[in-house]
Amino acid sequence: MSPQTAEPATAGFVYWRPAIHGVVELCSLKGREVALPTHFHAEDQFTFVTAGRRRFLVGGEVVELAAGQSTLIPAGVAHRSLAEPAGVACFNIYLPAGEYALTAILRDVERLWHDATCAGSCIHPEELALVAQEHRRTAREGVPRPESFIPPDANEIESVAQAAEQAGMTREGFSRMFVRRHGMPPHAFWLMVRLNRARELLKAGERIAAAAAETGFADQSHFGRWFLRAFGVTPGCYRSGLSSRSQTFQTRA
Repeated sequence: MSPQTAEPATAGFVYWRPAIHGVVELCSLKGREVALPTHFHAEDQFTFVTAGRRRFLVGGEVVELAAGQSTLIPAGVAHRSLAEPAGVACFNIYLPAGEYALTAILRDVERLWHDATCAGSCIHPEELALVAQEHRRTAREGVPRPESFIPPDANEIESVAQAAEQAGMTREGFSRMFVRRHGMPPHAFWLMVRLNRARELLKAGERIAAAAAETGFADQSHFGRWFLRAFGVTPGCYRSGLSSRSQTFQTRA
């Protein structure tokens, strides 16, 4: 028998910020329509499945998770999630890139699931985040922060042709090289750079229209369509969810 889990009552993606130091945000996901196109995050993503099946396409290979299994997708790694006709329930934890011992998190979370299975107890996403927090590295350990996965001039390059010229390559050759290195075409990559930047602005409390303008989208509607496509939730729901759920958890903590 599987342990009970604090699964969301509402289908779809729900994001919130817990009052747990060193954890950027949490996400719950439930339903069948869980497919997202190729994208990446500015944080390390930890995914734990509580019911059903979740599949990701990473580097041309399918990563399949059943209930009680987890995986880690490092910051900047392009991946795509697939639809699950039979349904899935899972949690994502987003952690600052390079600050955690990721293998240890996988081991301890799956051990938590095993213990909960034996005890028939309930698992909450905040509990998973606390397990992750135990494996946060400290400066004393001398673990270097990874180099940014975003090219320094990513926001300054206006076209693939310009980038290819700067690299001394043809447009086609540059695009092929870029896909091999980053897992997605240049324009799609630079779009995700902008969307991740907008996500940071929304976390900081910026208004949606201002976040759209600052990251170069034509208007709020245009921004909203791309944000929903990449992250499975509208900018408005994302921004309000972070505010309301974080306040709720702080009251409980």
